[in-house]
Amino acid sequence: MSTSKNSMRISLLAAALALAFNGTVWAEETKDTDKSDKKAAKSAADPVDLSKACDDCPGSAGTTAWAEVGLGGQNGTASQTDRYTGFGDKDAWANAAGEYLYRGNGNGGFLDLKAANLGLDSREVSVEAGRQGKYGVTLHYDQIPNFRRNDALSPFQNAGSGQMTLPVGWVKEFNTTDLLSQNADLLTKTTLGTERDRLGFKFSLIQSKEWGLGGYYQHEEKSGTRDQSANILTTAVQLPVPVRYQTDNFGLAVNYQGKDFQARLGYDGSVFENDLNAIQWDNPFDSPYSSGQIAEAPDNQFHQISATLGYQLTDRTRLSARLNRGKLTQNESFLPYTVNPTISTSPLPATSLDGKVDTTLAKIEINSRPSNRMRVDASYTYSERDNKTPVNSYEYVVTDALLWSSLSLQNRPYSYEQHLLTAKVGYKISGNTDISGGFDRDQMNRTYVQVEETDDQTLWAKLKTSWSDTVETSLKLSYANRNASTPVPRTTFTGEPDLLLIHNLADRERNKLGIDVAFNPNEKLSLGVNVDYFKDDYDEMVLGLKTASGANANINLTYTFNESLSASTYYSVERLASKQGGLPTWVLSDAYLTQTVGVGANWAAIPKKLNVGADLVYSDYTGKIDFDNGTPLPNLGATLILASIHGDYKIKDGVTLRAAYSYERYKESDWANIIPSTVLTLGMTPQTQEVHLIYFSVRYAFK
Repeated sequence: MSTSKNSMRISLLAAALALAFNGTVWAEETKDTDKSDKKAAKSAADPVDLSKACDDCPGSAGTTAWAEVGLGGQNGTASQTDRYTGFGDKDAWANAAGEYLYRGNGNGGFLDLKAANLGLDSREVSVEAGRQGKYGVTLHYDQIPNFRRNDALSPFQNAGSGQMTLPVGWVKEFNTTDLLSQNADLLTKTTLGTERDRLGFKFSLIQSKEWGLGGYYQHEEKSGTRDQSANILTTAVQLPVPVRYQTDNFGLAVNYQGKDFQARLGYDGSVFENDLNAIQWDNPFDSPYSSGQIAEAPDNQFHQISATLGYQLTDRTRLSARLNRGKLTQNESFLPYTVNPTISTSPLPATSLDGKVDTTLAKIEINSRPSNRMRVDASYTYSERDNKTPVNSYEYVVTDALLWSSLSLQNRPYSYEQHLLTAKVGYKISGNTDISGGFDRDQMNRTYVQVEETDDQTLWAKLKTSWSDTVETSLKLSYANRNASTPVPRTTFTGEPDLLLIHNLADRERNKLGIDVAFNPNEKLSLGVNVDYFKDDYDEMVLGLKTASGANANINLTYTFNESLSASTYYSVERLASKQGGLPTWVLSDAYLTQTVGVGANWAAIPKKLNVGADLVYSDYTGKIDFDNGTPLPNLGATLILASIHGDYKIKDGVTLRAAYSYERYKESDWANIIPSTVLTLGMTPQTQEVHLIYFSVRYAFK
């Protein structure tokens, strides 16, 4: 419960950050989702987009360039916003950025050089060159930091190769007193955070009007320190664990673009390597067991061949199809059952998992416009994950200090087969009114899970109308029903109660409602309102989730006072709640509420000379968890305040002075940070974070 509510709170507050600042690991596996489709569309295996916009229009040949250098600094504790920016724990930094664009005169040649955040750990550099309609080459490098804390306190020292040791003199004694405070002179400060370095290359070659070839290669290295939880018997520790990952992604594709027929045949591969295979640490507690060991993410690979076809049957009807075949493998050597020599175990049944998973995705889609008023779209998708990993029996080692000799467990090579059917019909009733509706059916067959079959059916309808030139509304309703097969007793797998079901495998009814209103009475005023609501019922659930509901509303208002001044504001609220049933000490209900309000303005104080902008965001989160028979947990709470002001001053043609200031304050109240005495932590996470950030730069535009 603590993990889910924390991730929920962080994700909800992250939405406010994004609005305020617009400016075991598996190798990558392709899945049939909107997100992966968008990613595939941007894949470097496709030809590089050689169609430049206005910069490439006839008569726009020549060179444009600009360069910017600046200085920045911050004062305060680590903030939420600098986690991925590269500020980290820096008090001051120098930064630089620039761009150089060249367009050939009549020959279609182009060259783009771009650089951003050169003084930060989020730096990015790219070079793109080629000839429009003929070929293109791109070289790209970037860094992605994930800075978390620079003040984590740890008694552990990294001895290399994943071995964690304690400094000499550490008192191996456990009682209710915080071990960190007992041995403060032996503590070391540990920075928690990782950094990804990515270097990539892609190319495209257009052989003729119909044929094209494209490929890509990207190497990524991830390094740093993360926190890892581990335990021996009833005692637990948090370890500062080194990270040394490497991932290589590569692919090649050939494309055919005919008048009525299009095709693409491609290959994609991904190889993940971990320099560490295990983490070992000395036990700091008063126990006869001297050390513990846990496995790291194993090396693995993914390879896939894909084919896509498209055919224009008639002027109004198009047929498309896609087939993907992939294979995942993992063959990392097993670690021993335990590093504790006093525990006697049988030999491992195999030297490695020998993991093998075959994936298949086949999709056929038809899009038709039978008349000017009607449109019909339908698709069928077959997806299979065939896990061919051998099944073996293993002794149940709870920790390096405990072996359940009377119990052995088998690994469960999870597989599934999915049949997804979607159909949609839309009809234009009049010039300003559209009605549409659809039906989706998703059938899943699974292995090695409590519920082997589920059948999700969704029926929806949407009405969109323009009441006038200034008001447009839409209303969408949907009803979904999931029927699940009779559960297999969980005792078959884990010995857990038969009545407890995972909620995504249980019978469920879902009702959803969505309303959108857009009001634009004139060129100055724009108002938008969006409301969404859903409710889930799990009537057949005996233990666990019974009902869940959620609602969110967003209001956006923009007003342009004149050519020099405009302002905008928004308000969003989201509420999530659920009720559960079960044992007397079971959680009865929980509820979470997040509210965010923001205001922004832009002012051309001196037209074509001085521009000023300001933004203010306030976000508030509250959470409450009640028990059926017991005292409710303390309320959860978090607030975030973001304020910023920025301006550009044009000193002369080509020279602009830029300045920005921002303030951030984050405060939370979380009972999960009350660490029990049986856990040796890396130090408390700050409950209040406050930071001031200021930045100055000069931009020069070359003529």
